[in-house]
Amino acid sequence: MKELWPILLQYVVPAVLGLVAGVVGSLFGPLVQWAVEKRRGRMDYRKALIKQWRNDFEVFDYDSHRLGDSATYSSLRPHLRTAVRDAIEKPRTAYVPNEGRGGSVKKQMLLDEIARLEKKWVLV
Repeated sequence: MKELWPILLQYVVPAVLGLVAGVVGSLFGPLVQWAVEKRRGRMDYRKALIKQWRNDFEVFDYDSHRLGDSATYSSLRPHLRTAVRDAIEKPRTAYVPNEGRGGSVKKQMLLDEIARLEKKWVLV
């Protein structure tokens, strides 16, 4: 029996540990890779949303079109803070143009919210 322990420690234990490590690695490796790809895909999607929102709201004609009718606003709306959404959508809200920032007040509010989301999503 005493002669068996050195053989077990030298050959069997490393073989069993190698087998266990291989099984664990083959199971968790793909899971880790999937999690990384999922995070990368979400980040790419969010970057594309930010880019689309910025481009669309930069050229949107706020005077002759209803903002609520645009598909771009519909995709941004769930991410807006309630105060901003109410300020944009309430019919009795009066906007005083701020010439220092240039352009529409709604445009500036939307671009500020997009910048906030970009920071919140850690894309900058």
